[in-house]
Amino acid sequence: RLNLKEIMHILYLNPNSILGTTDKILRQRGHAVFFRTTCADALELLRRQNFDAVVIEDEEENTEILDFTARAHQWQPATPVFLANDWGPELPIALKEFADR
Repeated sequence: RLNLKEIMHILYLNPNSILGTTDKILRQRGHAVFFRTTCADALELLRRQNFDAVVIEDEEENTEILDFTARAHQWQPATPVFLANDWGPELPIALKEFADR
């Protein structure tokens, strides 16, 4: 059973407009996942709310994603940004290790 310290608030950006396995795995682990499909919507939410992590699921890593990542870092510099495709199945482990710091 998770305690409140282990629950992370994660902004999950997937421009492909589908909930992938990453979202499912994060929710199964008890995290609060805030799903957005556009960089503009994700940035707006990032302005209004603090997150423990940002997870981006996008295979193309286009300039819009790079711009989003730079802005996210400007607004919440202590919040790590993870590219789900780069981390693969190791992502939940990396998030837990980050939360344990």
